[in-house]
Amino acid sequence: MKKIMLIAAAALMLFSFSAAAQDLNDFMNTFETFAEDAAPSIPMLADIGLRWSDSYIGGFPHFGVGVSAGFVVVPVDDIETLYNQLGITDIPQEIIDLGGLPIMADAVEARIGGFILPFDIGIKAGYIPDAAKEAMTDGAAVDYKMFGLNFRYRMVKEGFLMPEVSVGAGYTRLDGMVSTSVGTTEYITDPDTGSPLDKIRVDAPDVMFGWRSNVFDANIQVSKNILFILRPYAGLGVSYGLSEAGGGYSADIYTVEADNTTAGSDTLEDWKTKYPGYFEDLSSTGMTTYSEANGFAFRAYAGTSVELLFAKLDLSATLNPVSQAIGAQLNLRAQF
Repeated sequence: MKKIMLIAAAALMLFSFSAAAQDLNDFMNTFETFAEDAAPSIPMLADIGLRWSDSYIGGFPHFGVGVSAGFVVVPVDDIETLYNQLGITDIPQEIIDLGGLPIMADAVEARIGGFILPFDIGIKAGYIPDAAKEAMTDGAAVDYKMFGLNFRYRMVKEGFLMPEVSVGAGYTRLDGMVSTSVGTTEYITDPDTGSPLDKIRVDAPDVMFGWRSNVFDANIQVSKNILFILRPYAGLGVSYGLSEAGGGYSADIYTVEADNTTAGSDTLEDWKTKYPGYFEDLSSTGMTTYSEANGFAFRAYAGTSVELLFAKLDLSATLNPVSQAIGAQLNLRAQF
């Protein structure tokens, strides 16, 4: 997971180098395009956690607790569009090998069987502690929070030849961010002349990419125990996400005189008045843009678990057939 985060941070670092070479407003426009491309992949993150190989764990007192870690890859075509707009000709080989820009997620989780009727209920939550953030990113900053609930109802009981089939529904809330610092001082470009507008100074901006989403989900899953130690499974899911993805930069932004050493007589509000619409999202702390991606997303997934007494190790992969986004996750749990 640390390597995946470093690849994402390295990609942002290239974006930041490009930002240093061009107008930051142009950079914002480019990032808005990328956000529109990336946002449809975000709801797949909501499916990480509580994907257990058993389509139904059994009624109470059956229960389990575990941890999951995974990632979703924003397709390389979307990354290529961003790189081209930024004038970068070579996409890092790690991104090509993964098929795009990886976005991570992890969770701690628990599931318990229901009463009387054949159903189970699960809960998951994830975040990155401060100590883990420092160990994970080597100079980049990350943040991540997730909370979700899931309900499953068994439709077909497993038999000698018959697989187990269940339907499920759930809700997940996601918030995340990865950023890295440019480390240099920039200036906003004059909208009329295209030359550096040295009246507005941007000190060492941090370039960031973030996402937030409320995802409502339904799925159907089939699984079958084989030789008591393997349980392959597959499923189809559909989500409706109220999602946003975006980015930009955060920095101390202020006006200066021609010598760039003293506070300018004009304020940022003066420049917004002078150029209506051009500095609309600019503030003294930076500029960000987010793109909405509300709507349905589909996925197909498959995997298997290896079971030893009460311990289960579960690995699966996911594909969004529309956006071609891919993902994978690993789960380790104790189940009784």
